[in-house]
Amino acid sequence: MNRRSSYKFSIEQYPALRLGALFILGIVCARLVDVSLINSVMGLCILFLLFVGIEVLSKTRTSLRLSRAATILSVLVVISSGFVLSVVQNSQLLSGIEKLISISDWEEVTLKGSVVNKSKNSSGDTRLDLAVSKVELKSGLISNTGFKARILWDVKEAVDLGNVISAKGTIIPISEPRNPSVFNYKKFLASRNIHTQIRIDSVLSNSANNSTLSWITVRKKALSIIDSNFNGDTAPTAKALLLGYKNELETTTRQAFARTGLSHIMAVSGLHVGLVVAPFWIIIPFFWTKKHGTKIGLIILVSVLFFYAGITGFSSSVVRASVMAILLTYGKLFSKRSDSINLMGVAAFIILLFDPNQLFEIGFQLSFSAVLIILLILPVIQNSIPYWVRIKWYGTPVMVVIISLVVQLGLYPLQAYYFGEVSIISPLANALFVPLLGLIVPLSLLSLIISSVAPSIGFFFNYPSVLFLNVLHEFVDYSSALSWVWINAEKPSLLVFPFWVLLVLAIGSWRNPAIKWKMVAGMLVLFVLVQSEGLKERLSPETLLVTVFDVGQGDASLIRTPLGKHILIDTGTWSPQTNSGSQLLLPYFKQNNIKKLDAVILSHPHADHIGGILELLSEIEIDTIYNSGYKYDSRLYHSYISLAAEKETPVVSLTAGDQIIIDPTILILALGPEGEVFNNDPNQHSVVLNVIYGKNKFLFTGDAGENQEHRLVQNYDVLLDTDFLKVGHHGSRTSSESFFLNEVSPEISVVSLANKNRFNHPHQEAVLRLSSSGSKIYFTGRDRALVFESNGKIIRKIDW
Repeated sequence: MNRRSSYKFSIEQYPALRLGALFILGIVCARLVDVSLINSVMGLCILFLLFVGIEVLSKTRTSLRLSRAATILSVLVVISSGFVLSVVQNSQLLSGIEKLISISDWEEVTLKGSVVNKSKNSSGDTRLDLAVSKVELKSGLISNTGFKARILWDVKEAVDLGNVISAKGTIIPISEPRNPSVFNYKKFLASRNIHTQIRIDSVLSNSANNSTLSWITVRKKALSIIDSNFNGDTAPTAKALLLGYKNELETTTRQAFARTGLSHIMAVSGLHVGLVVAPFWIIIPFFWTKKHGTKIGLIILVSVLFFYAGITGFSSSVVRASVMAILLTYGKLFSKRSDSINLMGVAAFIILLFDPNQLFEIGFQLSFSAVLIILLILPVIQNSIPYWVRIKWYGTPVMVVIISLVVQLGLYPLQAYYFGEVSIISPLANALFVPLLGLIVPLSLLSLIISSVAPSIGFFFNYPSVLFLNVLHEFVDYSSALSWVWINAEKPSLLVFPFWVLLVLAIGSWRNPAIKWKMVAGMLVLFVLVQSEGLKERLSPETLLVTVFDVGQGDASLIRTPLGKHILIDTGTWSPQTNSGSQLLLPYFKQNNIKKLDAVILSHPHADHIGGILELLSEIEIDTIYNSGYKYDSRLYHSYISLAAEKETPVVSLTAGDQIIIDPTILILALGPEGEVFNNDPNQHSVVLNVIYGKNKFLFTGDAGENQEHRLVQNYDVLLDTDFLKVGHHGSRTSSESFFLNEVSPEISVVSLANKNRFNHPHQEAVLRLSSSGSKIYFTGRDRALVFESNGKIIRKIDW
């Protein structure tokens, strides 16, 4: 009888992959467990000494137990190494001057340094990363210790990459996120080793860096040549495509490329490095025929990749791809037996050895995941495609479509988790344009070199690239406008990721039943866990969640009802540059998979309460808009009324006594306005809502002032008693009168306002009256956004 074969994952087969996986496990553990640097180093030393001791013992006698102990300890040493390296990097202390600056907010400072990066924020303001070489504080302290700082360049003087500037400015604190589920600006800067932010008030000197030996100078020259070789519409895309310089790309352009599944071509990465290396691979046989040819070939390759990495700013993605390209080419040149999966492990290990935090960057995760998916799944699919199809003229486009589809499906969990959108048209778009990049990218880079010495000849060589980008732009602009080319994706559970890894491994080992069924078994276990997680959520007690956003000097509160309905009370602020809808609310809704607002209630028509309504009407489904019925003569007010009519979104005016029926588990009553016009102040005609869930009551008063509070007390008296008060008119002295608070008697009071505002809210009189009522007072300007949860019996504050 034939014995059934079993699969054994030999460490000799993929040693680097095993090493990389264990090292990654250590880095992940360091992120999850808080251990001091001293303790983690001592632990690693103890494990290493034990390993060395057992290895010495095993030399003198043969023992299965010693062998197993050595194996276990070697695994623990690698894991601990990743753990310690991650702790060391995250424990790096700020320099003395950075510490001093961090406690000197709003003080004047004089500094000198060179511009290493230039960008614009969403409002179009220039932002610089400055390599500071000298700084002088107001106290007279001078430091020549170098560090990086984020510069708010709010002066009119032009500045460029590499410029050496000397200026006076003000130290601006880098704030923590003000709202849940939003971009963490402080964390982003810290990832770039920036812990200081300075606003420039006056420029003392501003000179260009003309050194020919500087990478910034070379990069500036390349960017200038691209401006000359391409037209105004295609130059920003060409800079992103060839050099990874995306600072000039409009937000709409970025979104359009993402929705067509082509955003990866503008992130200089493995695709571009592969196109740069491809011509070199063609001439590899030539190096084999020459003495020392292999060594010369490797030196040339490293030099080419180093130069390309330099003009792209040594971006992480190019460095990652270059390491793998060098390893693959080394194997090819020196006829070494190489395994792509193993080399991927080597590349990951080397990169993480220098920077463990790259593991948590989306670029690292996407690039290595894509490579792993292609290496494991593509051979299985290729073997299932008839040979005659592969050798036909359409074989290459078919394979491009298949690769794109495989990568798109394989990366779905990451795309859904980080971006919330997935492109449907991606396989077709990649089949049309990616094969042509094999000609366009090398041709454009060659044109860059030629243009540096012969501009007219370089422009001629580059003309096909201009035509290509024009066609690409037309395709992207047309396709991204179609509603069906992309879909919103719900943020998956973290358990989906190990399930996804096992699925990829199961497909990759399809012809190996032993490992395939092990992967399937693991998938079934994780599937049960994912379903159990969902069941736990469904069986958990129904709660009502109230989020009072920090929108500055304005108002916006979101109620998530026990049955999962969403009610937005006011939509925040508006300014000519931005508004709370685009800046805060829509990103929050996207991050939390909120695809529909069952009601938007606008307490009154002032811009600090309806500021985001136009963006919301344009971007998210709204069942009904409720307002106070007060007619107001402002462009914003008339615009939202017109847009709602265009979108066929009902606009309903509330009056006292109306009930809003959205979720049968809660009661929503309108206590105001009364339907009459008492004066010409919209504040005094605010929508006042009483939301009741079980024994808990929530009162939202808009900007109701003393006059409306009088009417509320006269009409409802003790019925105003509540647990939670959304304080009227941002803590103004004209609201929250004692006679009103005596009837309301809130346990919790929330004031929505900017920390510093031109009205000097909150007024002391209002705060004293609220304090006298015995209420616990929160301020969004001080406490950031506030989240409260009610189970119908008690209300508790939720930390986010």
